[in-house]
Amino acid sequence: MFFKWRFAMRTWFLATSMLVACSPPTFAESIFVDRAAVMTRDASDLEVVAPPEVPKEIADAIKSAPKIRSVIPITKSETFTQQVIKADEIVFDKDAHLVLANFSYPWVAIVTKTLKFRDASAYSFIEREMSIRAASDGNAGTVGQKGADNFGETNRRGNDGHPGQPGGRGSDGSAITLPTIYVIAEKLLDDKGKEIPPGILNLAVLVRGIDGGAGGQGGRGGDGGHAGNGKEGASGAFDCHEGPGPGGTGGTAGQGGRGGNGGAGGAGATLVFVSLKRGADAFSYSRVNNQGGLGGAGGRGGAPGTPGGGGSGAGRNGWCGPSGPGSPGDYPNPANLGGGTNGPDGAKGEMFVIAVKNLDPYF
Repeated sequence: MFFKWRFAMRTWFLATSMLVACSPPTFAESIFVDRAAVMTRDASDLEVVAPPEVPKEIADAIKSAPKIRSVIPITKSETFTQQVIKADEIVFDKDAHLVLANFSYPWVAIVTKTLKFRDASAYSFIEREMSIRAASDGNAGTVGQKGADNFGETNRRGNDGHPGQPGGRGSDGSAITLPTIYVIAEKLLDDKGKEIPPGILNLAVLVRGIDGGAGGQGGRGGDGGHAGNGKEGASGAFDCHEGPGPGGTGGTAGQGGRGGNGGAGGAGATLVFVSLKRGADAFSYSRVNNQGGLGGAGGRGGAPGTPGGGGSGAGRNGWCGPSGPGSPGDYPNPANLGGGTNGPDGAKGEMFVIAVKNLDPYF
C-alpha cells in the first residue's frame, strides 16, 4: 500500500513538473525573442560630472528642464510627448504603461529621484507608441501620357498611332528613427519604500524599431494613340486606278512605371539607464525588446496602358473595293519597368547600464 502511494505521488509530481515546464510564456515574456545585450559600467567611485554615455549637452538640457510634477503616477497607460519627463517621484501601478509618443526628438529622458513600483513582481512597461506599426507608404506613380492619335494617311495607308508613355515611378516608403532613451533614477523602490534587489523587478522596455513603409506602386502606363483610317481607292470610269489603303496600326500601350523602394526599417532604440549602484544593478535585469524594424516591401510595377485602336479600312468606292482595318496596338513587353527593392531591416539597438556616484548633473 505504501509503495503504491509513493508511486502515485511520484507520478503526480513528475506530471505537475512537466506542465509547469511546458506552460506557455506570458505576453510580456514571449515578446523578448532575443534579449538585448547589456553593457554595464560602474562609475560610482569616479568624480565625473556625467558618464560619457550621456553627453554634457544632454545632461545640461535635462538639468535645466522643469519638473512636470513632483509626483507622476503611471496608472494603466499614460502617454507623454515631452522630451524630458522629470519628477521627484514616478510611481508605477501594477501592469502600468509609460508610453513615449513623440519620435521627432533625437533623444528623450525619463528622470526622477525615486522610481517606485507598487508591485515589483508584476510587469511594468516603458514603451514607444505601439499603434505606429510602420512608417508611411510611398505614393503611386503618375499615369503615363497618352500616345497622340495620328489620324490621316500616308500613301493611302492610315497612319500608325503613337505609343503611350511609361507610367511614373512610385515614391519610396518612409522610415522613422526612434530617439535614444535615457532612464535616470536615483533609487528604485518597492511599495514599502525599500530598495528593490537585483533580479526582482519586472520592468519591460518595448522599443522595437518601426517597420519601413512600403514603396508606392508604379503609375499606370499611358494608352496608345488611335491610328488613322485608310484612304479610299481612286476609281476610274471603267476600273480602279489606285487601290484603297488599309487602316493604320494603333499605338503600343505604355509600360507601367517602376515601383518605389521600400523604406528602411528603423533601428531599435538605444537605451541608457543611469542610477546609483544598487539601482543600476536592478536596471540590468530589465527585459528589453529593441530589435530593428523590418524593411518595407518594394512597390509593384504599374499596370500597362491600353493599346491604341487600329484605323478603319477604306470603304468601297466605285470600282475600288474596301480594305481591311488596321490592327490595334500591342501591349508592352515587359508590362512594366519592374518593382522596387525591399528596404533593409533596421539594426538592433544598444543597452547601457551605468552606475554613478550621484545624480547631481540632472537635478
